[in-house]
Formats: sequence, structure tokens, C-alpha cells
Amino acid sequence: TSDDIDSAFEEALMHPPDVILIDDRISPGGGIDLCQRLKGNVRTHFVPTIVLAASDLRPFRMRALAAGADAVFSPSVDPQERRTRLWALLRTRALYRRLERKQRSQGTEIVERRRWLAFLLHDLQGSVAALSANVDYLSRFAPPAVDPRRQDFTEAVADARTVFDQLMHSVRTVLDFDRFETGRLVIEAAPLRIGDLAAEIVADLGQNPVLIGEIALVRPSDERAVSADPELMRRVLVNLVMHCVRRGEGKTTVRITHAEGGVGVWVGSPGSTLTPADKREMFEPYAQLHEKPVGYGLGLALARAVVELHGGKIWVEDVPGGGSAFAFLLAAAPASDTTGRVG
Repeated sequence: TSDDIDSAFEEALMHPPDVILIDDRISPGGGIDLCQRLKGNVRTHFVPTIVLAASDLRPFRMRALAAGADAVFSPSVDPQERRTRLWALLRTRALYRRLERKQRSQGTEIVERRRWLAFLLHDLQGSVAALSANVDYLSRFAPPAVDPRRQDFTEAVADARTVFDQLMHSVRTVLDFDRFETGRLVIEAAPLRIGDLAAEIVADLGQNPVLIGEIALVRPSDERAVSADPELMRRVLVNLVMHCVRRGEGKTTVRITHAEGGVGVWVGSPGSTLTPADKREMFEPYAQLHEKPVGYGLGLALARAVVELHGGKIWVEDVPGGGSAFAFLLAAAPASDTTGRVG
């Protein structure tokens, strides 16, 4: 209980009540001014506020409601009606507080789950790396060339390596996207030619028997350098290339160009054209193509995040004759920056 606006306002902020009753005769300024201040503050905005009017004048009632009052009780309001309306406001307040507690609890639960998942993925990453190293070790004990079991052994080792590489890539994508969402993804930029990075990726993927000759690289001889994080940009290119390989129906092409004063990268393959809905949604987290789902829905979201963190832009477009392509544009590195490591 307070006799002036300032004291009442401070008391309500310090100890938000379940309901606020304002006598319009409070000074200075009156109850409408206090109501407006309370409703404009985040701590008391959702507290039911009732203005007690000294008269039944309609203009006053309208001003009080415009100031945010949840109800206006005038002398003519029946006591039973007052009790009923007050009870309704208190019930609404109780429901709001219950929802608020639930959302707080869910938020805490989500944070704990994300922390637990991060620990799990870190452990999984180490386990996959260990298994991959063991497979490399076992490959040294391949049967002699004349042994009929050699081909089966070699294929089994190659398949295991492919599975481990894909699993490791998926784990790193999830971890990197989590770092991005929580503001912990750090860009360690260095002078880099995207074409050199793409050539390494094409060579690495070309070791997979299924992908031999399925990925082509086209780049200018005088390619400009960009300032980018090599490891993150590698992830972007791998995500885009593998998406086109899995979804396409022919050879995937990576093309480096000079565009708009920067460096453009185009990754595409022939096949079916994307629907407008897929084009709108495919860079969103966990989005899946309606026609042919590919991956877990985080690779393209991470690609967009990384490109935009580098100050670039990324989009998807149709390929003439059918198919789709990803394109992104990065600013060229200043000439003074290209004197360091390139490639």
C-alpha cells in the first residue's frame, strides 16, 4: 500500500503482487499515469491491474483501458461483478505464472540436453577416430595378391573407411552448428584460394570407388584469393558437393569464377529441379527435401552460417536442362593479405 505514484511503482517492481489495485485519487498524476508506467515495465506488464474510478464517466474508463488497465471498477459496479471479474483476472495470472515456470523449466532442460549431447558427440568423435585408426592398421595385413580373399578384404576396409569418414563428418557438422547457435563458432581467417581447397576435396572424395570420375573442378588460372577459415570452408564445400552427389543424377561440377569483385563458387549436378518450397526451406536447420531427403538437415544450415559469417551470401538455383546448384560469393582478399599462406 502506497500513497504516491513513485512509491507505489517502486514497491510493485521490488515485490510484484498477484494483482494491483490503483485508486485514481493517488497523487501526483492520478491512477492512469501509474497504470501506464506499470504496464510499460517488463516486471509488472503481466500483473492484472485494476483502476478504481471515482465516477462512472465513460471517457475516464476509456483512458484507463488505453493505459493498459485490465479492468475499471466504478462506484456503480455491483460487488458480485467485482468479485467475479477479480477472480477471472487472478485465474489468468495463475495460468500465466504456471506457463512461465514451465517454459523456464523446459529452457533449463533443453540447455542440459544440449550439454549432454555435446559431451556424447565429443566422445563419439574420439571413438570413431580410434576405430578409423584401427582399420588403417588392419589394412597393413591384407592377404597376398594371389589370395582370393584379398579383394573382399580390400573392399571391406574401403567401405569401413567410407562409413567412418561420413560419421565423423556428421558429428563435426552437429558440433559446429551447435557452436554457431551458441555464438562459439570462431572464424580463423587466412589467405586462401577456394580452388586449391576444392582440388583437395575432389582428390579425397575420388578415392572412393563409387565417386571416381563423378566430380569435376573448373577454375580460372588467375584465381583470386579470399580471406577465410580453411577448415570451415572445407566443410562448406564438402557439404555442398556431397549433397549434389547424393541427390544428382550425373557428374557433379565445382566451378570457381570471378564475380562482383569477389570469388564465386558454383556446385551443381543434373537431375530433377527443386520445388519452390524446397528452395525456401533447404538452408533451414533440420530441413529435408520433400522429394528426396538427404542427410540430417544440418549440413546446408551450417554452410549458410559459415558463408554469412565470412560476410558472403549463398543461394540455390536451377541448372538448365534440369538439376540444381548451390552458389556462394565471397569478397576477394585485399592484395596486401595475399602475401601470406595461400592454398
